[in-house]
Amino acid sequence: METTGANVWVAPNRLEWMTLPVPSPPPGGTLLEVTANGICGTDLHFLRQAPTTPLVLGHEIVGRIVAFDEVHPRRDYDGVPLREGDTVALFPWLPCGRCWGCRRFGPGATTCTEGFVYGIPPDFLGLPPLQGDSPSLTGGYGEHLAARDGTCMWRVPPDMPAPVASLLDPLAVAVRAVDVTRTAAGTWDEVLTPDATAVVLGAGGIGLLTALVLREYGVGTVVVSGSRPRRLAAARLVGADLVLDIHEQRAADRVARVQDLTHGRGADLVIDASNSPAALTEALKMVRRLGTVVEVGNVVASDTTVPVAPATDVCRRNVRLLGVSFDPPRSFSEGMALLKRKRLPFEELITRTYPFDHVRSAVDDLAGDVVKVVLAKTP
Repeated sequence: METTGANVWVAPNRLEWMTLPVPSPPPGGTLLEVTANGICGTDLHFLRQAPTTPLVLGHEIVGRIVAFDEVHPRRDYDGVPLREGDTVALFPWLPCGRCWGCRRFGPGATTCTEGFVYGIPPDFLGLPPLQGDSPSLTGGYGEHLAARDGTCMWRVPPDMPAPVASLLDPLAVAVRAVDVTRTAAGTWDEVLTPDATAVVLGAGGIGLLTALVLREYGVGTVVVSGSRPRRLAAARLVGADLVLDIHEQRAADRVARVQDLTHGRGADLVIDASNSPAALTEALKMVRRLGTVVEVGNVVASDTTVPVAPATDVCRRNVRLLGVSFDPPRSFSEGMALLKRKRLPFEELITRTYPFDHVRSAVDDLAGDVVKVVLAKTP
């Protein structure tokens, strides 16, 4: 029996390297050799807890197609032909397609109650538990992955490094966080314009990619607020006009700086990608009347609450407050189009890569002065 290796989450802050059998492609699916998987900040939150069952984490997945099931359509989401040996990047969500949410909103909605997500504990999302006591190859922290029937995937160009392709998942989140703010041209709540000012709170992977998307979409002035020297330097690299260090300025001072920049009006758009509940309060203070605030950073629940005055912070100022926790396949298609723009500095956002059997070092590294850390197959 052919075997492979995988990092299995077995206890709080404990990953074990296990030898597992290499499966055949699932019915209608594919067998992938994982070539890269980005370490997401959400993974760190999971690892602090105890898993309900041993699990292979990792949802920013890129892999080489080893084999197809005989009924696989052999095309990617955009209709590009696929063959064995091609590299693909995965959409981690696999909605059921049958529940009310899927029928009402389509495969990109968060309302699916019976779906599956690669590399994420299902109980975190309120989804049915995985079956069986043994770990299965359902996440990118392993050397192989069994991609199920219906999994959306995008062919990766041969000249695109696998670690760069692993940015597709966080880039799709950034694309979605910006896309939800779109309005008809000329409406009072239009914010994606050449004369607009947009602020991104948080200079992690999602925040930096959001700043890059805003710049590519033509927003006039982009401000990034965050910490850690390497991340602040990366904010300038992706085109931020103003970079604010949260360790050098208090929240009130940062709000005042944005007010000064916008002649006292406030930012047209503020996107919180910081994973700090207090940042939502800061965002509401920064945004102008009739402006938009997007909350995409606080996906993991905490016991922290923040003060929000609905009347004065939202209603009287006609502020649009939008929450984002999920991106549809369409956002991945847009993200792949951006990844193919070779003039953009995606490769520079990857601070380090680690082989799969050094996952502990990769996870620990993410807490330091890095932008993006990726597990990657060694050549």
